Amino acid sequence: MLEPDCMTMADPKPLLRAEMKRRRAQLAAANPLAGEQLAGRAEDTFEAWPPQGAVIAGYWPIQSEINPFPLMQMFEDRGFSLALPALVPVDGGYRMIFRIFRIGDELVDGPYDIRQPSDDAQTVDPDLLLMPLLAFDAAGIRLGYGGGYYDRALADLRSRGNVAAWGVAFSGQQLAETPSEAHDQPLDGIFTETGVIATHA
Repeated sequence: MLEPDCMTMADPKPLLRAEMKRRRAQLAAANPLAGEQLAGRAEDTFEAWPPQGAVIAGYWPIQSEINPFPLMQMFEDRGFSLALPALVPVDGGYRMIFRIFRIGDELVDGPYDIRQPSDDAQTVDPDLLLMPLLAFDAAGIRLGYGGGYYDRALADLRSRGNVAAWGVAFSGQQLAETPSEAHDQPLDGIFTETGVIATHA
């Protein structure tokens, strides 16, 4: 469990993000099969299964993010529906929504060169949201890239219903404590290549 030096700064997030990007890249290079290992651990030990017919929202991995597709395939094989995030223009910026997706579907290039379902895909509210991250802690606090898209989307989903939010990460991304602000949405747990972590959220 890491305790970066930048955590002692007044605003540690910018330097912490850079440090954790480097750390995650090292973890990804050292274990290219982490996504498959993570899915196997989840199938053996995950207990918070959503009801049949639930929608599981994954993500398209970028940079050194752990690959969630083996985990998504496991959910699809068990009869769950899948979705992916899509960023849509709103008020000069973007808002994250979720669209139905099946493994193998054609995707389009979205903002930031992230692949996403096309505009004609059905929009849905997921029941379980899989979220990429740079760092996390035992309280379920997640460090993202700083854009706030996931936090705003999750806050909106939670205001309208019961949605579970789980991070997808290397176990080496865990910190003793992750800096947080009032708008940060806590996670219900983390899927890692070494096991499933239920947080204190």
